[in-house]
Amino acid sequence: MNDKKRVIAVIALFSFMAAGIAASVLREKESAVSGRPEPIPPAADGKGPVVIYYFHGFQRCQGCIRTEKMLREVTSEAFAGEMKSGLVAFRAINVEDLANVELVERFSVTARHPVIADEADGPGGPWQELKDVPGDKARLRQVVEAVVRPMLAKRQAQK
Repeated sequence: MNDKKRVIAVIALFSFMAAGIAASVLREKESAVSGRPEPIPPAADGKGPVVIYYFHGFQRCQGCIRTEKMLREVTSEAFAGEMKSGLVAFRAINVEDLANVELVERFSVTARHPVIADEADGPGGPWQELKDVPGDKARLRQVVEAVVRPMLAKRQAQK
């Protein structure tokens, strides 16, 4: 009887190990597939867009998922026309994916939060980090618009 319990325990242990290895391989595969984010096409004016980046890691809590969802919704609702014309874009970026190291270093990202960058003249333009992200969607929209609208206005003024 003892031998039977040991065999069952060993089989269970190997099953858990195999499942862990499989999950790890799948995560790496997904990471390799996602890899570097899709290039952002130029806006209608031929320049790069204002990009709202949301940085996250592989491990995501409910708060992080909720923040990204709210930020994505706020962006698409507040800037629907600008997104359609390519003036505004949203990108979720995994800070732990080596394909994104250039963006992580460029913005010195150490936490999971949004960064808004004006890429009208390509990477290296002005950007602002949103360190205190409101949990309320209406307030988040105000904060995002307060950063993005002046960037878009500056672009209009330069025409």
